[in-house]
Parts: sequence; structure tokens; C-alpha cells
Amino acid sequence: MRVLHIDTGAGWRGGQQQVLWLMEELRERGHEQLLLAPANSPLAARVRREGLRVAELTRPAISLRNLNRVRRSRWEFDIIHAHDSHAHTLAALATFGTFGRRRPVVVSRRVAFPTGRLGRIKYAFADAYIAISESVGRRLLDVGVPARKIHVIWDGVPADSGGRSAEERAAFRARNGADAQTPLVGTLTSLAPEKSPGAHVALLAELPSTVRLWLARPAAEERPEIEQALQQSAEARGLGERFRILSLDDGTGDDNAGAFLSSLDVFLYLSESEGLGSAILLAMAHGLPVVASRVGGIPEIVRHEETGLLVAADSRQDLAPAVRRLLESEDLRRRLGAAAREFVLAEATCDRMAAKTAAVYEELLREKTASQPRSRSAGERSESQGSREPSK
Repeated sequence: MRVLHIDTGAGWRGGQQQVLWLMEELRERGHEQLLLAPANSPLAARVRREGLRVAELTRPAISLRNLNRVRRSRWEFDIIHAHDSHAHTLAALATFGTFGRRRPVVVSRRVAFPTGRLGRIKYAFADAYIAISESVGRRLLDVGVPARKIHVIWDGVPADSGGRSAEERAAFRARNGADAQTPLVGTLTSLAPEKSPGAHVALLAELPSTVRLWLARPAAEERPEIEQALQQSAEARGLGERFRILSLDDGTGDDNAGAFLSSLDVFLYLSESEGLGSAILLAMAHGLPVVASRVGGIPEIVRHEETGLLVAADSRQDLAPAVRRLLESEDLRRRLGAAAREFVLAEATCDRMAAKTAAVYEELLREKTASQPRSRSAGERSESQGSREPSK
């Protein structure tokens, strides 16, 4: 099978990480692939580093040049997989009007945001949608996508995530100013507004003075104004020494994120809107107990009192007590963390995600083959012509 992937993101967020892991897994299954992505994007750089094919898109994403790039590329492939909204637009425009020669289009939908009127029109132009949660799937139903086109496939993380040694944990902490005994709460975040960045400083003010809170973000997701405002807020509350924003070097990939996660006691994930939360899955794979907002697809993976603790997104009154409860009970941390890791290994690995995605591709190709008229052999044509009655 030959797959054309399109991702127009210039940064490095959960969606780009999933594209990379999907391409790596599909390669293991023998599939030919090409990624269309912005020049110099973190995703394009990492895909190249893995020895996979990349062709560059330009800025802005929706442009005649990019549209022509997709049009030229599509004939080499059996499936077009659009991984974000702009990629969806390019795929829809590039395949519109090709009729019988049209390549099936798969669209990944990661967000639970509402869709505008123009966006709804676009949703008629795809053969299948991969929703990363039941919550996102319901959003697709709301904009008129038929249920038969929607496939819910959770994000995946590597099965070998976790397993850092006590020495590595202590070393990462030491490099960032915390000793081995310091209670440490942290999160992986893009610092986008919907991730409630300000709530983290407010939370820290309610936790014991021994607790530290670290926000880690990818290097490509730098937001200087937000980071400065957060640091100033922490200092104004007398929390400057206990609050840090860490930049994870994109060059070291998920290994760097793994070192960060292994240094934590509790993983925190606050959000006002969330399709699923791939960072949560990575934390769970590291055996971390999670405190997360009860929004979007998060409750599908963080089962309250089983694989983590959920708190209301619109009320912070339960947040600090939930974090304190975990920090005060090593037994509870171990129980929830072990259950979280077991859940991910059984339900949300990269291998499982890729297998389900490939099954969607294969189903579309079978449907396309079945819908095409069967060409008759020369013998069949001759027999048919010989049986005709002479015209009068």
C-alpha cells in the first residue's frame, strides 16, 4: 500500500508526534509513504532523520503552490491521509472532480472545537474520518458526517516508554534544581490558552511549600509572552523558586520527554477542551498517576480512581485536594500509576494505533475496488459480440 501523508503544522505538538510514530509503524508493515509538510518543520526534520520520504510545503498552507504539489503527488499513492484542518482542505481541493480516478481521502480529527459553516461544507469531501476519541467522533456527527465514515482510534505511544532508572531520574532533577526527595508535579504542554496555563501557578499556591511544579514544552512551541507572564505571576506570589518552565529540545525527541516524565511524582493535565490528550498517554506509559480535567476525550483514558483522578474543568476547588491526596499517599500513586501503564500497554500503543489505521485504509481500497466496474476479458467480449443477432 502507498500512503501520502499531509501535515501543515509548523510546530511540534501531539498531532505531529502521532504522524511520526504512525509512519514508523507503517514502514515496519512494508508500506510506501511520502510526507508533505512545511519546510524546516520539526516533523519534516524528524521524518527525514528516520529515513522516510518528505516533500516540502510552503507558507501559507492554503496556496496554489501547495495545492499543485498535492495534485501532482496524489497519483503515486493509493491513500491520501490528511492530518490537520489545512491538510484536509488541500486534499479536498486536490481530489475534487477526479471522480473514478479519485484517491480515497482519510482525515484525522484531533480537536473537539466546534466547526463553522464553511468547515461543515469541507466535511463532505472525505471517505473516512479518524477521530481520536468518542468525544471527537460525536463532534463529527454534529457537523453531518455519516456514522459509517467515522472510525474512533486512540492515539498511541511506544510500548517501551518508561523504565528510567533511579539514577536517571535523580540526574534530570539535579540538572533542573530539585533533589531526589522533592515532591514534584509536572505537565507536558503547549501553553496554548485552552491548556489553562495560569491555573498551574494558582494551584502551586495551594500546595505545601515543599512541592515544586514544572511545565515542560517542546522547544518549537515557545510562547515568550505567556511564559513571562506565568513566571512573573509565580514570583509575585513568592513561588519563583518552586515554579519552572522547561524547554524540551526537539533534537532529542521523546527520549527527552521521557527523562522529564520519569522525574515526576504526579502528572497534571489541565485543559478547557481536549480531543484526547496524547501527553496523558505518554505519562501513563511511564507509570505516572494522573490528575486531569474531566473534558472531551480525557475520561475515556483517565478512569477516575482507576487509572487516575479527574477534576472539573470549570471549577478548581477539587484540584489541589486531588494533587495533595496523591502526594501524601505513595500506595495510591503506585496503584494508579501501575493501572495506567497496564491500560496503555493493552489499549493505546503505537502498534495498535497503526494497525487500526491501516485497517481503515484497506477497507477503503476494498470498497473502491468493489465499486469499479469489472473489465471484461477479451474472451468474454468476443463471446458477447458473437451472440448478438444481426441488425436488420
